[in-house]
Amino acid sequence: MSSACARLLKIVKPRNTPPITAVKTRIPQINHPVKELQSIVDIDEFATKFKQKTIESHRFRKRTNIYDYAIARLADANRHSLIEDILETHKSFDEITKEGFLVRIMFLYGTAGMFDHARKLFDEMPQLKCERTIMSFNALLRAGVKSKKFNEVYEIFREYPSKLSLSLNVISYNTVIHALCEMGSLTEAIEMLDELKKNGLQPSVITFNTLLDAFYRKRGFLGAERLWSMMEEDNVSRDIRSYNLTMEALVKQGELSTAVILFDVLVSEGLKPNATTFNIFIKGYYDQGNVNEGIKWYKALLESENVPNRMTFSTLVPELCRIGEYELAFDLTKKMFRRQFVVDEAMLQLVVNELVKKSMIEEAEELVELGKTNNFVQYNLTLYPEKVTASGAEQN
Repeated sequence: MSSACARLLKIVKPRNTPPITAVKTRIPQINHPVKELQSIVDIDEFATKFKQKTIESHRFRKRTNIYDYAIARLADANRHSLIEDILETHKSFDEITKEGFLVRIMFLYGTAGMFDHARKLFDEMPQLKCERTIMSFNALLRAGVKSKKFNEVYEIFREYPSKLSLSLNVISYNTVIHALCEMGSLTEAIEMLDELKKNGLQPSVITFNTLLDAFYRKRGFLGAERLWSMMEEDNVSRDIRSYNLTMEALVKQGELSTAVILFDVLVSEGLKPNATTFNIFIKGYYDQGNVNEGIKWYKALLESENVPNRMTFSTLVPELCRIGEYELAFDLTKKMFRRQFVVDEAMLQLVVNELVKKSMIEEAEELVELGKTNNFVQYNLTLYPEKVTASGAEQN
């Protein structure tokens, strides 16, 4: 165990608890986007229909999930002019005078990488008769981070508050610390933490998690254990993300046993592991070649009532197929369809192929049908892509 890991364990004061504890958590409900819009393939037709719905219904304009889906789809298609056309229309709606409504538009521009539009909208707020407060300023900073305009975020953070008589809060500092971390300016990010405290503000767990993430990614454990100590000094309680970040860093450095100790600690502190927590150990053990231990962690994930996600699927499926755990691969694939996760089509086809080879035809047919009828993405799965036989040979 490295000296940094040893110091970390002294800070967290590990306790003796069972290694894998099933923790019950509520499975969240999914808000499905509007199916009518999902079924439209042509991007121009999709944008026209979406815009029409925004104009016709104020109830539709409250559907944040479908807005997120629509703007992301248009951005992926590189149709920024369509995004501008749709969102600029919103300036004519009565809700534009409400800061929360305007903030949503600003953040959508950020999601699409259109930070200039978000900044223009912020500057236009007085003309739109919408009060400009720290909430909209923070939204502007977040839009800049989403657009990866990190230098501009820092400049705005320094310029606008005094100019507009805005009092910065911890969210403002967290966002600019995030920007500095993404720029690789970790020393400046720590200095920003000091400034935050000098200005009478209390850092949050988000502040420290942002810094921990950056330190682990860019410097390994160099300085990260100091951040854990600072959290205790500032009375900031660690959350599951704090532990996940640290356990993932430990696993990447080959300190899997130390990561397991931290898992015991977080459970003893009453924290609930999430899917990310279990994925860290599933991947960690698979990378070590210990597939059976990885499967144990997958089963612990299911017992905890967490939901497997894309990371679980992409890590598990190739290994499950390789070692002949076809029932588990089939069950996990069905879970992906049930939860509407978008996963790699080639990997789905791999499961179908392996089921056919093992004469599990009914199961293979079920997956092909699920691929065709999936509400979110329709997969073009084939039952006999290579006319495979049980032995894997091709038939003529």
